[in-house]
Amino acid sequence: MSTEDDSFSLSADTLAALQSFLDEKEAMDTSFERLKEKAEQDFDDKQLEVTMDMFQEDWQLSQFWYDDATANFLADTALRHTEESDYVAFISAPTAYVALRRKDAARPRAYVFEIDQRFSVFKDQFVLYDYNKPFDFTGAESLKGRFKFIYTDPPFLNRDCLGKMIETMKFLAAPDCKVMIVTGAVMQRQASEDIGARATGFAPTHRGGLSNEFLCYTTFEDDHLKWI
Repeated sequence: MSTEDDSFSLSADTLAALQSFLDEKEAMDTSFERLKEKAEQDFDDKQLEVTMDMFQEDWQLSQFWYDDATANFLADTALRHTEESDYVAFISAPTAYVALRRKDAARPRAYVFEIDQRFSVFKDQFVLYDYNKPFDFTGAESLKGRFKFIYTDPPFLNRDCLGKMIETMKFLAAPDCKVMIVTGAVMQRQASEDIGARATGFAPTHRGGLSNEFLCYTTFEDDHLKWI
């Protein structure tokens, strides 16, 4: 029988798994620091080669990255519906934003609104954003009513979070703005009532897989995206 004086020990398998995790985290941290150093130099942002592998998910921020197929589909949708000079917003959706930049880095008015300051590597195209303060972000008045395409992925599945993010979307939207939201199926009624977004047949998927059912809601249709 063990006593309080017995030392606590981990199994060999557990130690190996822990070491693998620490090695992976160290490699990711090193990669991100290199990216940060490059961003801080006087390079044109278009030279930044960014992948989501450089950013570890932070579960405390409810971060769950899309898989490549989903991120590329979302980025392609934004590109289909906008011109290079148009304002495009990705709110709490860095995976889709990074996918868009990899496809077309020359978009001077494509912004990522995000609470995670690691994404400040995108300099002027990064907007520090907390959904609890829907209109309180740098440059709010200059960005008001300018955006032709807004995509958002609320970090939490509740009415308060989606409602405040919809307030931000309405604040940013130009009169002919197209809106796209990925959130849980349980939020379907609110997405429809609050901003007129309807569920589509596109089923977004995440790298690690999530148990909740997610849907893609839009205020528009096209050849690749149909309402259901």
